[in-house]
Amino acid sequence: MKFLRLVSEYRWPIYIGGHLTMSVVACGVLVWVATRPDSPRPIQGYYETAQSWDVDGAVAEASEKLGWTVRYELPDGIPLTPGMPRPVDVTVADRGGQPVTGLSGALIAVRPSDQRLNQRGTLVALPGTPGHYRTLIRMDAPGAWDVRLDTTQQSLRFVHAARLTVAPVTEVASR
Repeated sequence: MKFLRLVSEYRWPIYIGGHLTMSVVACGVLVWVATRPDSPRPIQGYYETAQSWDVDGAVAEASEKLGWTVRYELPDGIPLTPGMPRPVDVTVADRGGQPVTGLSGALIAVRPSDQRLNQRGTLVALPGTPGHYRTLIRMDAPGAWDVRLDTTQQSLRFVHAARLTVAPVTEVASR
């Protein structure tokens, strides 16, 4: 009975002490999880990306000053199978509207809602159509995708980023 009376009289200090203890224990667990040798990095290659942040910013600014226009297209009329890569066409034109030829590089498709679906495809110039390039990327999840073009033309590096909306795959290739 005396114990219950003691707890009743000091309940607010006990509550405050309990909350502080829970906070200290929770922070201790977070520090332990974050500092284990086998803990994963929150973002793959974050340190390397941070080191090249200024260089990447300068490249993006120089690319914007070129005035090139980029158009991304998911071609129609091609049978699609869920889980298989689909073609993505990229058209690049200079400030005057002339096609830009001789580009080599990659198209990176980033799914903002699920980083496990990120894809990277190598650009291939389409023969007979200057300034048109194609790559194959698995983009069968409907919704928003961020696409990043990272190309070079001799010693010139050109980057571009855009957001595409992908419709659900309804067509299934017949065998």
